Amino acid sequence: MSAEADSYTPPPPSDDHYRLVCEHAAVALVATDTDLRIQTWNSAARRIFGASGAQMIGTSVLSVVPAPCRAEAEQLLNQAISDHLVGQFEFSQRDSTGDLRTFAVAVSPIVDDEGATLGASTWVRDITTRTRLLEEVMHGRKMRALGEMAGALAHYFNNILGGIVTSVDFALAQEDAQAGRRALEQTARSLNRATRLVENLLVFAEGDHRHSDLGDLTEVLLQAIEIVEPELAAAGVDLELDLQAVAVTAVPREPILTLIFNLVHNAVDAMPGGGKLVIRLRPGERGCVLSVSDTGRGIPEDLLERIFEPFFSTKAAGEDCDERAVGFGLAVAHRIIEELGGRICVSSEEEKGSSFDVHLPLPAAT
Repeated sequence: MSAEADSYTPPPPSDDHYRLVCEHAAVALVATDTDLRIQTWNSAARRIFGASGAQMIGTSVLSVVPAPCRAEAEQLLNQAISDHLVGQFEFSQRDSTGDLRTFAVAVSPIVDDEGATLGASTWVRDITTRTRLLEEVMHGRKMRALGEMAGALAHYFNNILGGIVTSVDFALAQEDAQAGRRALEQTARSLNRATRLVENLLVFAEGDHRHSDLGDLTEVLLQAIEIVEPELAAAGVDLELDLQAVAVTAVPREPILTLIFNLVHNAVDAMPGGGKLVIRLRPGERGCVLSVSDTGRGIPEDLLERIFEPFFSTKAAGEDCDERAVGFGLAVAHRIIEELGGRICVSSEEEKGSSFDVHLPLPAAT
């Protein structure tokens, strides 16, 4: 850099300079006074909103905000004026050709050198292209996920139907009534597996709306434990309960039972040689925490973020599995928790086990 450039001192910008910067800015600039009346309206605002400055100066800035976003915009503008807070919101509206366009708005206070608030400014950017590209990316991801789900589902049902056909053919070819009966019992088990998988699919796709039968959470949990205890014993799994007192609160029985069954079955599948299952219930912030922990093989760290994906399984190819172990039980559990307004946290260590903590927001007992 030359000495001449180092010594250059630019002249102070004139008021005209600032006016031209605002007028020809690439984003719409709309400034208001403390009563939210428009004081500045540049050429970009004229293009976006289809009105001239002469038409808009002195009118309420809220008049250019679509009705569904008006309350939010008013709150942000008032906060900028009263508390000097900066805020953002988005809105969509159709342009003169009828195309729907999306705009991002940044709201900030206008403060003079003495700290007095003169009003608020809004900077409006057209983000339609970015929004559409994001929607296309998300749609592509959904279609890929749907394709993977469809392929996995077709493969699984093909295996079930193949087993059913084989069992039925065997039963028909038998003269021994007992052998035929055993084949038909196997067919019934396969059909039950298919039925349970379809029920889980419906819960995942539509949400579980069977909320008419309500029960206390602790009572529903004990009911679920009573049902799964024989299965745990048969699998060589020792059960430990740690149930603390929580508020007596009505919860939807069927979704909670499905949630508990899927978490327990996931734990049992992780302990093919037996192990220890711990179920805890304790009060939590604004609700309670239900924990299901096992001493199984654990989940590799790089797979933890995928375990709630439909049809994703940590089981190795060729391992024995039933309808619970095809990578759908945890996806259904996650969906139920979302429907109940809760969240689930997972911790795991390979060869030491996993723990699933379900945080359920329960209303205060009445």
